[in-house]
Amino acid sequence: LRNIFRYAQFIGVIFFCLDTRKDDETVFIRNWLKWLNITHRIITFTRFFWVYIASISIKTNRVQQVLHAMRLVLSIPNVAVILCYHIFRGPEIIDLINQFLRLFRQVSDLFKTKTPGFGGRRELILILLNLISFAHEQTYLWFMTRKGFSWRFLIDWWCDFYLVSATNIFIHINSIGYLSLGVLYSELNKYVYTNLRIQLQKLNTSGSKQKIRRVQNRLEKCISLYREIYHTSIMFHKLFVPPLFLALIYKVLLIALIGFNVAVEFYLNSFIFWILLGKHVLDLFLVTVSVEGAVNQFLNIGMQFGNVGDLSKFQTT
Repeated sequence: LRNIFRYAQFIGVIFFCLDTRKDDETVFIRNWLKWLNITHRIITFTRFFWVYIASISIKTNRVQQVLHAMRLVLSIPNVAVILCYHIFRGPEIIDLINQFLRLFRQVSDLFKTKTPGFGGRRELILILLNLISFAHEQTYLWFMTRKGFSWRFLIDWWCDFYLVSATNIFIHINSIGYLSLGVLYSELNKYVYTNLRIQLQKLNTSGSKQKIRRVQNRLEKCISLYREIYHTSIMFHKLFVPPLFLALIYKVLLIALIGFNVAVEFYLNSFIFWILLGKHVLDLFLVTVSVEGAVNQFLNIGMQFGNVGDLSKFQTT
């Protein structure tokens, strides 16, 4: 996860830094980094725009021209959204990320003896697949070029990589975001089912008031955490789902463009195009699985605790 964070900083999507001077990690805005990323993005997109127009003009196939033109047109609102988020939505994004970090600390504190982590095998596999996708974004042009490497190629590669990776980052942000929500719900559900439920079922009307109060406080803490996770998911949805819609349209268009190239030029670089096609399908798969996991964990929330209703202290809770 930290490597993904550094990668997002590297491609100019993240304009804030981690503060680890205290016991609790938080993030804060670096204004110089924000404006450096904005300037860099404008320059790289301007060069990409004119180079791409020139490449469209020399294509002879009309369908290819239309698909490439649509890709170029759709890249404009994607870049505009990133710039607007940098300039206008920075404080909201900072608050959201700090809220995620705070929730992970609070949920982890419920398990006194457990080592802090991020999910299990499923989450590890999905994160590794995200890293594979990142690596492909950086290197795919190296295998598609038929000319030798030159300074011009490196500049064109950087502009293309900077645009493509930044457009895809909204898909990756949603993948990691919903994966995080799923982990939070999963860990809290696990605590409720394996710890809190047992404690509540052991209580009876003869239990001491202090013991009843302690368990009641834990129950109220869990309910409060469920509310906070839900409100955080709403905030995340409002911030990042609209640009995800644009990114998905862009992604579907890229899949259509690559599929057309495979069909028309099957005898040339077909293996490379199939890998490229598989990468874009993988991105769609990752965001779909992450959303599905978060929804399933939300639906697994259960606060039925058997006979604790006999205790009047828990009637209102």
